[in-house]
Amino acid sequence: MNKISSIAVNTFRESVREKLLYIVILYGGILLLSTFILSPLSVGAAGGKIITDVGLAGISLLGVLTAIMVGSTLVHKEIEKKAVFMVMTRPVSRHEYLIGKFSGMVMALGLLMLIMTAVMAVMIFIGRGVPGAPVFLASYLSLLEMMVMSSIVIFFSTFTTPILTSFFSICIFVAGNLSGDLRAFAQKFGGAFVGYFMEVFYYLLPNLKVFNLRNEAVHDLRFSGSDIVLATIYAAIYCGAILYFAFLVFRRRDFS
Repeated sequence: MNKISSIAVNTFRESVREKLLYIVILYGGILLLSTFILSPLSVGAAGGKIITDVGLAGISLLGVLTAIMVGSTLVHKEIEKKAVFMVMTRPVSRHEYLIGKFSGMVMALGLLMLIMTAVMAVMIFIGRGVPGAPVFLASYLSLLEMMVMSSIVIFFSTFTTPILTSFFSICIFVAGNLSGDLRAFAQKFGGAFVGYFMEVFYYLLPNLKVFNLRNEAVHDLRFSGSDIVLATIYAAIYCGAILYFAFLVFRRRDFS
């Protein structure tokens, strides 16, 4: 556990030092501030709804893009600089190394999410709204979405280049948001083979829609607490499975 925490802390510091992370935080602030410009066009409490809608969408999108852009070079950079050789010569197993990298990324993304959520909450107050529990739960689900995407990024980074890692991860992100629609379309208009293929495709891809609580947060609708619990369990299982496959690939790499 000490080895994992040490790698996680180093990864966290490295991620926070990345200029890209600061640019994304700045852009997130500008994005949320832009909603304040739109709020005078609305009436009453609608200004807070506009800020909530754009703010939560920005947190989700920017968080995932940060995970992809920072995580795509995380392992590859250490292999290129041969820093991974020093780690592998110590009593650190490869699964501990990957879990440490993943944990450090999640810590950095969690910090990013907290900053952006705080900015959004202030903006909602300025827009004459009150952020309810669904707003913060929607941010929490966005963090789970970032965790799932981080595990996918680490998986690809164990065997391909940063550019291809980013490309594959973005494709997975888009497909993960559309998998349910593609499945329904195949069942309605496709043949038996297409339907079967999309069924397998649907269960292999991450179902990122389970992490979307934005509609309930914006319109202050009722939601089921069990959905939050199930989304948490789903994220934990999916991350564990992807990291296991990442380990299977990573352990075959020769660093001698």
